[in-house]
Amino acid sequence: MGDHAFSLPTLMIIVPAAGGLVAMSMLTRRAAAITSLVTFLAQALLLTVTGIQLHRFQEAFGSSALPSCEQQVAGNGSHAVLAQCYDWFPQFGVQFHVAVGWAALGLAALTALVTVSATMFTWWADRERPAPMHGLLWITAAAITGLFVARDLVLFYVLFELMLVPLLILVGVWGGEHRVKATLTMFIYTLLGSLPMLVGVLGVGHAANQAIAKGAGAAGDSAHTFSLPLLADLASNGDLHLQWWVLASFVLAFAIKAPLIPFHGWMPLTYRTAPIEVTAVLSGLISKAAFFGFFVIVLPLFPHLLEGGWGTALTWGALATLIYGSLAAFRQPDLRGVVAYSSLAQMGLIVLGLMSFTGDGGRQALSGAYLQTLNHGLISAGMFLLIGIIETRTGERTFARLGALGTGRPRLLSIALVLTMLTLAVPGASSFAGELLILAGAFRGDVSGPLVATIGALAVVLAAMYALRLIAGGLFSSSETTAADSAEASTRFGGDLRGRELWLVLPVVLVLLALSVWPNVARRAMNQPPVEIRTSADPLVAADAVEPSVRASEEAE
Repeated sequence: MGDHAFSLPTLMIIVPAAGGLVAMSMLTRRAAAITSLVTFLAQALLLTVTGIQLHRFQEAFGSSALPSCEQQVAGNGSHAVLAQCYDWFPQFGVQFHVAVGWAALGLAALTALVTVSATMFTWWADRERPAPMHGLLWITAAAITGLFVARDLVLFYVLFELMLVPLLILVGVWGGEHRVKATLTMFIYTLLGSLPMLVGVLGVGHAANQAIAKGAGAAGDSAHTFSLPLLADLASNGDLHLQWWVLASFVLAFAIKAPLIPFHGWMPLTYRTAPIEVTAVLSGLISKAAFFGFFVIVLPLFPHLLEGGWGTALTWGALATLIYGSLAAFRQPDLRGVVAYSSLAQMGLIVLGLMSFTGDGGRQALSGAYLQTLNHGLISAGMFLLIGIIETRTGERTFARLGALGTGRPRLLSIALVLTMLTLAVPGASSFAGELLILAGAFRGDVSGPLVATIGALAVVLAAMYALRLIAGGLFSSSETTAADSAEASTRFGGDLRGRELWLVLPVVLVLLALSVWPNVARRAMNQPPVEIRTSADPLVAADAVEPSVRASEEAE
């Protein structure tokens, strides 16, 4: 790091981890909540400083330049670096290599916002043993944030597995009636993905060693075998020869975390059993770790396989997940079930965008997948927290015992309708921009094409069914609810949302509205991907991101 003293990506991991440890030591509910707020404010300040440094970095080196260990700062005398490297296990070529760009910064901000909302719900709901619950949520956030800034494959794997440990504890200790079964199911599915992924990591390292030994990459002891940027360079040059089983190991792990069908078996029971704030983290953040895994490992390292049969299989699998999730969400008898299966559908749409990275619409599809990742993280977290308020105040979660809660409660109705409209992706919403970019990119994709895009567009319309059922079954009278049950639930709910309850969900809604005003944040992130993905640039999206000198040389060629 030289004379530069502060590594911003490392601090982004340390702050929530330290805040979590301090929160766990608090003796009162109020002290734990205050610690969570201070942790969030410190992380927000750090993210703001990082954004300023990234802006300066882009001004110095161009909009597509990536912070690296050789190019850490904009050279303006700053003592805060955007990348850090040091040998972790040098005999194996493993480094502690972290770096932050716009894409990682956006996901880290999402992590901080969802986590503080979850911890504030813990405080509002007056959970038993709140201090360790606050602490475990922030430790989870630290692991997820570390995963977003990790640029070493082994470090990525360690953090990918580490983030599940506190969540298993949260489900097992604070979960509902079937918490033991839910925890075991989640653990078994995780293990089924973790062990093959470890073998895949070793396979990548072996293939990289062979490539470097032949002189394809960095030579000698300086070769960083598991460095994701170096691995991507080797793959793009055709020097990294990875077999199909290596790709399968990563796809299995990420498909379980996302989840995608048929690897979603852990999701229904876990989402219904876990405390609602933990469910918000599972849906809003853990699935985003799967997106990031596809984004920085699968796409850069396996382009030759994804351009063939594997890309076709994953594309149709994502499409099947979108359709199945939408239909299953419509048939669920409870509020949690609808949002859980709608999350499954949205992850299918996001993976569809990722698999459309080749072809003329590649940049469009990736930009849409990234924007939809932010949208889904915020919408699902907001929905689950709002459902948590309803469950806590009424003691009910099924449509058969709810109804008419929106009558005479304008705050509750307004928040619910805004989240529903964003779920429906009405024109003007950030979710509309995300879906449009994904489908437009899929239409011009080499693997997807017009047929896949057309089916995807029709499948997206299915969101209207489960979204309207959610709002009608919970906030209006429906055929599923008797008048007596509806009146009883309304009586137990009491008056409109109070100030504390409103602020559990309102920050998420405000950020979604801000994204709706400026969805262009996705293009800025995709012009500076964490690990370079070699695709043909989309002139509709990335033309203004190309530097004049680069554009001139391309035109000359």
